[in-house]
Amino acid sequence: MAKSSFNQSPYYYGVPDVYMQMGYYPFPTPPISDQTPKQLHVPYPMSMAAHCKYFLGQTEKITAGGEIQGFGALSNPFRSGVILFVHSWQLTNYSEHPAEVQIWFGKTESITGAKTSTAVSASYAQLSACPPPQGKIRFATGDSVLPRGGAAVTTRMVPPTSTIEAKLNGQWMLGPGMTMMAAIPAEGNSATILFSTSWWEQSVY
Repeated sequence: MAKSSFNQSPYYYGVPDVYMQMGYYPFPTPPISDQTPKQLHVPYPMSMAAHCKYFLGQTEKITAGGEIQGFGALSNPFRSGVILFVHSWQLTNYSEHPAEVQIWFGKTESITGAKTSTAVSASYAQLSACPPPQGKIRFATGDSVLPRGGAAVTTRMVPPTSTIEAKLNGQWMLGPGMTMMAAIPAEGNSATILFSTSWWEQSVY
């Protein structure tokens, strides 16, 4: 008499198979360090740089004080169509004594007689150059170059032959027609200052 096929199991179901059928994985889980990350944090300024929207630049050396006013500024033209998000700014004092600098916010149209710096670039350096920024770095010295109106929001003392920096991470925003200025008042000793800044731009609409 032939044996029934039901007496011959085609496959032996071991304990691992039973667990896997129940939805469990009976083998050790790889340590966290060996697992492939599912998310990667990209800093927002880096994202803006990758899209050719992050810029940096500086003024020429500005000699002021000793009855001469001077400033370096980041200006957003009135019809730019973008908002400037200030990421950082730096002040370098080349003099042998401290220099007082006031950070000022006001209207771009109130600035007259200023030069526009050419030392400006996108932070993404590539053969096919990024479009130029809407924001402008401007500077001037003279008897009465500081604009009227606006507000001096903070004052910094820059130590001799040193650089100070402020990291803002986009918390200072300049809408169309507005300017952030580092102003050197006429009072006090003459000092030579260099102003530099970095920012990214996003459309108003």
